[in-house]
Amino acid sequence: MAGRIRHIASVVSFMLMQLPMPGTWRKVFARWGGVNLTGRWYFIGNGVTFDSVYPQNITIHDHVHITADVTILTHLLDTTNPDRDDIHWVEGHIEIDELAFIGTGSIITGNVHIGRGAIIGAGSVVTKDVPAYEIWAGNPARFIKKRP
Repeated sequence: MAGRIRHIASVVSFMLMQLPMPGTWRKVFARWGGVNLTGRWYFIGNGVTFDSVYPQNITIHDHVHITADVTILTHLLDTTNPDRDDIHWVEGHIEIDELAFIGTGSIITGNVHIGRGAIIGAGSVVTKDVPAYEIWAGNPARFIKKRP
């Protein structure tokens, strides 16, 4: 029962996040939805979608900018399962370190760690770890250059 209530609270909070409001206010609804926010200041843009299946597996540290229409997913289809009559999910964990910037329309999925001060270009699909102070972009996201 507690799991069902947590899921309903997660879905409602993510729907409320779609309302027009300053990006620094959306952190309240993200917390209600189960996302782990470990600092005091964040910017979460309009249309950001956090996974509602395992939101507790998303950790966002202080001074992170997540711009508009970003999707963060922590559950993946298990393609190694031999049972073809049912769909099984793999649970992932996503961590975004301090001072990271996630560009508009990006998708972050799987077991991903985005390092301190990393920049993800607009429209990127991030499926693997991004080291600190690097710029990554593309589909799939790849290394572009080191930040100065």
